Amino acid sequence: MSDLIYPTVDLFLYTLKSSLNTTDAETEKNKAAFLAQLPSDTQFNDPDIETEYLEITHPTQINFISQNKTLEGYYYAVRLNDTYGLQIDCSINNQTESQPAKSFTILKTEIEQKLNKELATIGKTWLLSGWLPEKSSHNYEDIAKNCYYALFKDTYWQPEKGTFLDGKIFEIWRSEKANYSLEKASNALNSHEHHVIIAIYTTRESAEQAAEFYKDWMGLFCYRSKISWAYWQSRLIKQSLLNHYKQIEANRKITNQSNSRQEKQSITTSRKILNNIDNILQQYTIDLLNLSFQKQIIEINLSNYQLRLALIKEKAGQNNQLDFLEKFSGLANKKYLPQITKDIENMQLGLQLLEDTINATRSRIEVEKSERERNFQELVAVAGAGIATVSLVKDPAKDCKKDIFKQVQLFCDYPFSFSLIVGIIVSFAVWWLRKRVRS
Repeated sequence: MSDLIYPTVDLFLYTLKSSLNTTDAETEKNKAAFLAQLPSDTQFNDPDIETEYLEITHPTQINFISQNKTLEGYYYAVRLNDTYGLQIDCSINNQTESQPAKSFTILKTEIEQKLNKELATIGKTWLLSGWLPEKSSHNYEDIAKNCYYALFKDTYWQPEKGTFLDGKIFEIWRSEKANYSLEKASNALNSHEHHVIIAIYTTRESAEQAAEFYKDWMGLFCYRSKISWAYWQSRLIKQSLLNHYKQIEANRKITNQSNSRQEKQSITTSRKILNNIDNILQQYTIDLLNLSFQKQIIEINLSNYQLRLALIKEKAGQNNQLDFLEKFSGLANKKYLPQITKDIENMQLGLQLLEDTINATRSRIEVEKSERERNFQELVAVAGAGIATVSLVKDPAKDCKKDIFKQVQLFCDYPFSFSLIVGIIVSFAVWWLRKRVRS
């Protein structure tokens, strides 16, 4: 038997209202995308205040309208600081007769038809629940497994288990690591994480008592989503940092290869390389700051997650076993935070190397510039000596008045040519003497 009475699916999904460097226009766009999830006549009130938990619609629960009259449910929207949270609840409208596990397929399909495909979520959690008929075999895990397969066609079934309000609770969670990309991360239907909770209660009273925990689940799943989202954002940022570093290395190798072949790059080429490195370094620095920001997001939300979980445990009572929910906070503490911390340290070393590369390139440009200016001054000095000599010799040679020129008839016949030759000889002599002095 895998039948349950009053099978219910609750989808908790989360999207950012605003984030780092979000403009007012982008914030309004995020709000509009979130509102598109709700009925068009929804009364929405989201004052510009910082708040941990704020119900933002009137009424707080908006009836779920479906063409299938056997279904019922509601929307429940809140804001948790900078994040919008939405619970979409859908149930079989029958609290007396048991329903087969395939009923969950109908409920999930109905919810997905209501979703705005353009909404960029940071995470979502599916919560399946119902209570057992009186004569049920009480094989909780088999029932939970059949309910899970009614929603998800994969063969993955390795749940974490616990007890909750005299019932059994199961958590199925895995990360979608393959081919993860920024485009997928920003798409609501391509979330990087698969998170499902299945709660099977023994009585209707237990199920009704569990409904009082929805606000607690809303907060807990939000903190969980933000932790996971921040970690995967950090992986994208790390990849961006590595790409920036590779680009700078490529520019540096071009310069080093020219130096090893004793080739001189033009100042224009060197400046172009320097500008490329400088622009990439600016992006590298921004990414490094963003990486530190993701670490802070995880630290803040991890603290909130642990606090919320402690409150849920206290509210549920000592007979409930929810320790399996602590495994996620353990993962964040033992893997996520140490990994990002190590990445920040490594990337800061990379930043130092990049700054050294820029300084070396700048020094090389200054050397090339100084050498070019010295060569120009050398040219001016040599040319000046030659021109001065030509000017001094040209007029006497032309008039052939001085005895020295009368003795050399060719000077009198070709005064300009011979004055030019004398100028060249003097210029060469000046160049040779200056070279000897420098050496």
